[in-house]
Amino acid sequence: MRGRSVLVDVGANPAARPGHLLQYAVMGGIYAREVLGIEAPTVGLMNIGSEDSKGNELYREAHALLQGSALADSYVGNVEGRGLYQGEADVLVCEGFVGNVVLKVSEGMAEFLIRALAHDVLGQLDAEREKAFAALEAASKQYQYREHGGAPLLGIDGVCMICHGSSDGRAIANALRAAATLQSRQVNAQIVAELAATSPSESGGENPVGTSPESTDEVRPS
Repeated sequence: MRGRSVLVDVGANPAARPGHLLQYAVMGGIYAREVLGIEAPTVGLMNIGSEDSKGNELYREAHALLQGSALADSYVGNVEGRGLYQGEADVLVCEGFVGNVVLKVSEGMAEFLIRALAHDVLGQLDAEREKAFAALEAASKQYQYREHGGAPLLGIDGVCMICHGSSDGRAIANALRAAATLQSRQVNAQIVAELAATSPSESGGENPVGTSPESTDEVRPS
């Protein structure tokens, strides 16, 4: 396990422009540093290949912006989808449409793998079935949305947590704890300061927009 990664955006803005993706990298880096405790987070751009020429116009322009920005030293370049689970970057940036598809596929795959293991493996372990199932359940617990509460909507003037539609009391309580952490770590103030330091030419002249990183089920790559 390499550790946690942040995927941003996972659905808040499905029509982002290149400058927005640079801003997402700034905000995601602050979140990774202040909330996850990653001292010097690396940033990657989710793309269909690692080469500079890969992707559509949005991703090619965002790639060039990131290379020429103040984040250049921490920018690892284009990262393919599998890199999310292999720890190729601490923060992976994409627009909300792609990010939401990645999130939902990841949720579905995790549920499928747990069911498959329970059926194909635990079903064969008569004597040790309960012990094995308890271990599997404990391991999968860290990936469940209710244990993280929700995903913060970054880039707005305030603290907002977006919770799962089926959130129970435990999920809401954890979302409130996460919101308190954002406030105590002054994440918003740091976002304002670092975005202000990003020149209009670097961000394509874009104004900051709300975006939601994937912290509900933070990916923990192996």
